[in-house]
Amino acid sequence: MKGCESVAIGKNYFKNLFKKLNINVNEGGASVNLNMTRFGIKLDKSQDALDNEFLTRMLQRVPGEDGGALRADIKAFNETNGERGVIYAYNPNGVPYGHYQHTGIMYADPKTGKGAFYKPDYGFWSRPGVEKVPTTRLLQYKNPEARRDWARYTAEHEKEAIVEAAKNGFRKE
Repeated sequence: MKGCESVAIGKNYFKNLFKKLNINVNEGGASVNLNMTRFGIKLDKSQDALDNEFLTRMLQRVPGEDGGALRADIKAFNETNGERGVIYAYNPNGVPYGHYQHTGIMYADPKTGKGAFYKPDYGFWSRPGVEKVPTTRLLQYKNPEARRDWARYTAEHEKEAIVEAAKNGFRKE
């Protein structure tokens, strides 16, 4: 998850790392060449499978009341800006409510205590120029699968399935 201490893994990272570990032994007329590059390629595929499975499962936990715009923004951001081994929980420059939805805490007008006002002929609105403050009230999502802090939830509750996907990625030729 981006936001924690993390180091991104570049393209073909393990392949290039293990290429450096090739071992040639020539002793007593016998020559042995251990080429570790193939193992590195498998680790790269495993990391890609792990990243893809985590992102797929995490997106299922993202609120989608807006027709999936937040989900689509997160997916596109990870596909274009993501790095191997790093998954972004939301796009910090994307839809303006991404961080708000991710925290799962209602922000309200400090004077009225309301998150927003509503008029049927206008829609939702807030008092101009008023900065909302966090409350202790949690957001209620319409999607029953949605969770606040969806990246952490995915990491904590779907670990086995994600690890299995990584293993399957390693096994593929």
